[in-house]
Amino acid sequence: MKRIVALMLCFAFAFGLTVGINGDAQAVMKKNGKVILSLATQHPTEHMAHKSAERIKARIEKETNGRVEIKIYPANQLGDASQLYEEVIRGSIDIAHITVPDQFDARLGVGFLPFIARDYEQARKVYDRNAFLPKEMAKMHDALGVKFLGYYGEGFIGVGTVKPLQNANKPGVEKGFMIRVPGLDVFKFGAEELGFRTSSLPYTDTYSALQTGVVDGWLGGPPNLNYLGFRDVIKEYYQYNVNFESTQYVMNKRLFAGMSAEDQKIIESAFGDESQNSFLMAESEDEMYRKKLAEEGIKVIMFTTQELEQMADYVRAKAWPRLEKNLTPELLNGIKESYKN
Repeated sequence: MKRIVALMLCFAFAFGLTVGINGDAQAVMKKNGKVILSLATQHPTEHMAHKSAERIKARIEKETNGRVEIKIYPANQLGDASQLYEEVIRGSIDIAHITVPDQFDARLGVGFLPFIARDYEQARKVYDRNAFLPKEMAKMHDALGVKFLGYYGEGFIGVGTVKPLQNANKPGVEKGFMIRVPGLDVFKFGAEELGFRTSSLPYTDTYSALQTGVVDGWLGGPPNLNYLGFRDVIKEYYQYNVNFESTQYVMNKRLFAGMSAEDQKIIESAFGDESQNSFLMAESEDEMYRKKLAEEGIKVIMFTTQELEQMADYVRAKAWPRLEKNLTPELLNGIKESYKN
């Protein structure tokens, strides 16, 4: 079914059947000669990603001498991530910064692969703009009529709990804990191989589930989200690095193709540079919010490089084969090679 939907969208793109709010590049030209592009995001205005959007806006408007303007719509004002991606395909939204959904191609969620990176040193290799994964991601988006502009790193995901864990650093050993995970196999399988039992209850129910003992912990957020949303209910935070919060910059392909070569380069550079810088910012954010968690009386448990390597090796060996059907061996093997470069 996913393939049929994707093919229908590709045909619509190819024959120009979809016309967005702005339409193609010529249609967005105003009387004063300016192009106004919509940039829709899922991030609130206090998030570091919104500050990135503001820097991108300022840079593009300056470097194009005002020929191109960016109108930012933060905090899901124009819809959730799934809606925004569909609108980018259609062209009714020009650019989006979102967690890309996988309903059109299951491989689009590969950035959340369990232990895709052990630490930030590996993360910067895997998500580098010239690395295997971003190049493959660009091809997947291209087939759907979307221009991929880069990954955005938001932080390593850990586990927040209401009580201490036993055997925390031993993968494959039963933890005796039921934890909430997002409803995707890339999260579920990684948590299971670490030794957790999992529940995919809605994110909006997670806080009350932790309060009432329905679950003993949750996985799905970096330190900042544990602090901002759960510091009143969790007692411990374990920095497992089991998944990495990686969102994406995407743009309507037809619109991008209709712009001048000069403006294309400016747009690619603005988003690409912010993409690469995000991994440095995310590392600092992780450190800052772990300190905030500790200041709130929450015990923060860090693992050594050796412990993370042991967990990463174990989970990759056990969970990745379970994901091969949807993510393909070629994609997983290509990511493995990224660590060696």
